[in-house]
Amino acid sequence: MRAFKRHAGICLAAGFLAFLGGCASRGGAPAELELAGLTEPVEILRDKHGVSHIYAGNEHDLFFAQGFAAARDRLWQLDLWRRQGEGKMAEQFGPRFVEQDRAARLFLYRGDLQAEFASYHPRGQAILTAFSQGINAYVDHVRAHPEQLPEEFRLTGTLPGYWSPQTSLIRLYGLTRNVSGEVRLARQIAALGLNAVQDLSVFEPPIALQIPAGLDVRQIHPDVLSQYRLARDGQDFTAADFPGSPLAQAQRAELAERLSAARVAALDPSLRAEATRYESNNWVLSGQRTATGKPMLAGDPHRAITMPSLRYMVHLNAPGWNVIGAGEPALPGVSMGHNERIAFGLTIFAFGDEEDLYVYDTNPANPDEYRYAGRWEPMRALDETIAVRGQQPVSRRLKFTRHGPVIFEDPASRKAYALRAAYLEFPGTAAYLASLRLNQARNWQEFVAGMQRHYTPSENMVYADVDGNIGWFGGSIAPIRPRADWSGMLPVPGDGSFEWNGYLDPASLPMRSNPPEGYIATANEYNLPQDYPYREMSGRTWAEPYRAQRIHEVLGSVQGATVQTLQQLQYDTVSLPARTLLGYVRHLDSADAGVGQGLRLLKDWDARMQADSAAATVYAFWLPEIVERVTALYVPPQARPVLDKLSTVKVMEKLALPDSAFGPRPQQGRDALLVAALGDGMAKLQARLGPDPRQWEWGRLHHIQFEHALAPLLPPERARAWASERYPVGGDNETVLRATFRQSDFRQVSGASYRQVIDLANWDDSVAQNVPGQSADPRSPHYKDLLQGWAQGEYFPMAFSRAKVQSQLADTLTLRPAPR
Repeated sequence: MRAFKRHAGICLAAGFLAFLGGCASRGGAPAELELAGLTEPVEILRDKHGVSHIYAGNEHDLFFAQGFAAARDRLWQLDLWRRQGEGKMAEQFGPRFVEQDRAARLFLYRGDLQAEFASYHPRGQAILTAFSQGINAYVDHVRAHPEQLPEEFRLTGTLPGYWSPQTSLIRLYGLTRNVSGEVRLARQIAALGLNAVQDLSVFEPPIALQIPAGLDVRQIHPDVLSQYRLARDGQDFTAADFPGSPLAQAQRAELAERLSAARVAALDPSLRAEATRYESNNWVLSGQRTATGKPMLAGDPHRAITMPSLRYMVHLNAPGWNVIGAGEPALPGVSMGHNERIAFGLTIFAFGDEEDLYVYDTNPANPDEYRYAGRWEPMRALDETIAVRGQQPVSRRLKFTRHGPVIFEDPASRKAYALRAAYLEFPGTAAYLASLRLNQARNWQEFVAGMQRHYTPSENMVYADVDGNIGWFGGSIAPIRPRADWSGMLPVPGDGSFEWNGYLDPASLPMRSNPPEGYIATANEYNLPQDYPYREMSGRTWAEPYRAQRIHEVLGSVQGATVQTLQQLQYDTVSLPARTLLGYVRHLDSADAGVGQGLRLLKDWDARMQADSAAATVYAFWLPEIVERVTALYVPPQARPVLDKLSTVKVMEKLALPDSAFGPRPQQGRDALLVAALGDGMAKLQARLGPDPRQWEWGRLHHIQFEHALAPLLPPERARAWASERYPVGGDNETVLRATFRQSDFRQVSGASYRQVIDLANWDDSVAQNVPGQSADPRSPHYKDLLQGWAQGEYFPMAFSRAKVQSQLADTLTLRPAPR
């Protein structure tokens, strides 16, 4: 047990609300705490926006304190992250989770741990050890003082567990690709045929689809990814999972439903059905385009918008370290931000295809053998012991082929399926941890060296330094598939005829520095240079190009840019698909009153999805009707389960070049479809908002709001206090201000999880946003204090110098080594 001591005039364990922002330097003596495991005192200066600025005398204490700070703000989120990722849910929640734990353990890294740690940083093991010790120090305290546990633990009757240096190496939460796409494409080809799927898909770079020799797409079992999804998505809670809860049975059932709704958000929000696209924006300008003559860098990674936030901001300062930015609470360091010399920001880069699904014939006499190279080869078996709450541990068998974990077996057809994944066999492929090297990089050469080890997720990382240089590096790990009929887009036979030939040398990954146009921008679009020699190794599914096109449209003409200029671009609401559709509006007419009203609003519209625009609402109801009708022209009903709708790019392509699917007179048929779609959209709009266009402002529908996961179980006054206000927001799925929403209630569910605008002329002029707050604890003033600024385009200072931090100070906590 770590030591916790009380001193006169010091706010310690009994006054632990100090750690949540109560007792602090604002009104009394700074809080202090003694902890075993530290070697020197550490200061945690928390600013008015909830960001911890950690000042330590050495590297170990720095990362110990980062773990401690993350745990005090995000303990329930961290504990679920660890339990689900390590396969230890049954230990806490009971036998119903045994099979989920078994599935999760299929995807643990089982390679050389020393090479693994060293890949992230020369002192990677020591850093991860210190970080886990800091989390455990906080766990020790709340286990000793259960009244200070977050409400989720108290109401479920559970306790947080302990971390190890390996915990942050969990692979399940990485944004990797594309085994789900392989299965989906195989099922589409089986339902529609190869030519139809080719015509209805967008592949970049273009490719003629080929089915790998020996693969029968009709035999791909629909449940082949069930274990993969169970491991990644987990399962919902039920009332029976919380026998130690103080709640009545009915309340436990409601608790289970609420926690289930929030569970995936707390782990990896991108897995939610409404937010499956990993999309973001970033750009960097050289001094030739800025008012200061120095570079500026901006970024806003898009994931699901959840309470608590996926992102966690921190400032780390110790000898050899001085970096501020955002990462995820379960990881040491930051994955985007700046140090004293360089700035960096990320978006997903869809170059590397890290996954392949292998299909095997199994031995009729022994299903634990599979055919490889003309003979039967045994699967490797590993028996795992799984701790289970309230009963004896149980044993579960994991199976592996030479390619990876066996994720499905189909005895009826004598098939087995295994996943080969670069992140399971290559050291250094835990998501984002390689950013530790970037945190200390001091120039372009050191940045490039760090990015050459930044394997997952694949990232567009933009760069700027105080010497005036800017750049971009496409970081990835890319398996080499040596056959002409093997693009990585479909499953392949596991008989030995489809084998990776190593990985692309990281020195061959694409990069640019100091381009003549004076800026670089990415938005997950297909952005490989035309002369890049390894384009054919690329993944083929990229984001739709509209955000990138709009960013280039703005930055291509900008001069004298300021921080405010880049903030405005992050909130830009111009919709390029809307602009395209407005080109048809002038040709459309209708005697229907509702359609006519919609057309009049659209004809006067500037294609901006502003929160106060009625025309934006008309468009938001019109576009889904267009997509549905165009999809129905090309995809028969029996194929809709595997191809539910065409991409916006493909729909626009079909509208621009209408063919016989629109009827004998394709252009007239297209126009009729657009009018009919608008008629149905207007009917739905009026059914929801009424007939008065003055009530149709986009922000009346499109909004952001949060409720605490436990709201139904709380007294009404507390539930209201723990909920956020409702804020109107602009944008949609294809604007730079990306704001994906649920069709059911128009609540935004995905968008910028964090924003930064970094000024290399003066670090202290940089600004940032997180949402809804740094803390997940409703007792903290930093639980939802950032939401209003995020919704209304207001940023807070990214304080870097000690003087700037002091000017923004909210409270101070000093951690001291406990006496031995």
